[in-house]
Amino acid sequence: MRSNDGEGPLLERKRMNQYTYHTTVLNADGDFRRMIKPSALFRYVEQAAADHARAYGMDDAFFKAHHTAFLVGKQAAQITRMPLRAEKLTFVTACEPCRKGSMKRLTRILDEAGKECALIDSRWIVVDTDHECILRQPSWHTPGYWNEDLEGELPQLVHKAKELTCAGSRTASYSLCDLNGHVNNACYLDIACDALPLEVVKGGPLKFVSVKYHREIPMGSQVEVFYAPSADGWYVVGRREEHAAFECYLEFTK
Repeated sequence: MRSNDGEGPLLERKRMNQYTYHTTVLNADGDFRRMIKPSALFRYVEQAAADHARAYGMDDAFFKAHHTAFLVGKQAAQITRMPLRAEKLTFVTACEPCRKGSMKRLTRILDEAGKECALIDSRWIVVDTDHECILRQPSWHTPGYWNEDLEGELPQLVHKAKELTCAGSRTASYSLCDLNGHVNNACYLDIACDALPLEVVKGGPLKFVSVKYHREIPMGSQVEVFYAPSADGWYVVGRREEHAAFECYLEFTK
């Protein structure tokens, strides 16, 4: 994913510390409606967050030296209009400092006219890769990277259901996993959408989703997936070794 202007991502420091990323929706990331797939939307947001960190010197070598990694603990998306393939978009992302082990990041997705298509509220965690534990605070300080407070947030609730239908099992295959050796957080949306009845996803594009990542799904392992109608949408849960690996709640436009 590259910047539309060919000059790479542009860092802006105006009213707040934020990072602006310009890109075009790739053809391969479009679905049967010619709209961007929900998982691709999350991947683009993840890319903007990663490039934001790199712009402040937090690249792979930095995290390796500090024996840490950023992971997503939970996130939600409110989609006003699902972008189309080949559409030019602007991602504006900003984050707060870590508080009690969680870092809030808001990413707004704008179309060419500057109108907001979607808002993603991600809660990141910093992990000690040696001891495999969550850090309440990172061991470093990066001036200008964080904002003390960000306005706005999305509900992170997952509306659970009791009577579930089994959608089978999924293997954490090579194509689903990232550099951490487990299923990438964006790919959970592929697993969730594939688990739902086809008439649900064909009925209309996704308009809201909240995801909670409970346990990693290592490459090669399997997760059993279940679903059920819940509230105004659908509940999906993936279980590994009899424990919830992830849960999500999805609402679709009707």
